[in-house]
Amino acid sequence: MNLSSHATLIDDVYVIGFTGDLDLSTLPKLSDLLTKAINQAHMHLALDLDGITVLDDAALGVLLGTASRIRTNGGQMYVVCSNPKIVDYLRRTQLDRIIPLANSVHDIPRI
Repeated sequence: MNLSSHATLIDDVYVIGFTGDLDLSTLPKLSDLLTKAINQAHMHLALDLDGITVLDDAALGVLLGTASRIRTNGGQMYVVCSNPKIVDYLRRTQLDRIIPLANSVHDIPRI
């Protein structure tokens, strides 16, 4: 039920790193953070999920909605994760077909 985050700008990609759980209990905080990132006119967003211990379907829906909003505005969203458990979940749900996955922030294509 905990979620913390930190943000940084790398080139023109706004990177938000998360630690904790991305689940139903943390959706309000997740939604607020992502909305603020989009409203600050960041066209390209990367979500670093390496510190995540739980990712559920509700949080996945929020990620998909955010990716759609960013694409509508001409940007791109990426998910960064090297945790095999989380990466496997993202691939099983086929999120990786909609949102590009990278093993590290340095693997994100430079825009």
